[in-house]
Amino acid sequence: MNGRLERSNMGIEVKTGRVDQACARYGVGRNTMRQIASQAGAVVRIGKNYLIDFPKVDRYLDTLAGEE
Repeated sequence: MNGRLERSNMGIEVKTGRVDQACARYGVGRNTMRQIASQAGAVVRIGKNYLIDFPKVDRYLDTLAGEE
């Protein structure tokens, strides 16, 4: 995957994704991404699917960086 995931192939803004997609977007490993998602309250479970809410993670990381 190239760079940050902003839009899907159909031009729709991507709001959630799997752990691998989040790792590529934020440049961290799987375990670190799961920890960040948990701390940010960004875990979405639908059945057995484990998804990460990207806007929540973005806001969480912005607060860690001191941005608002």
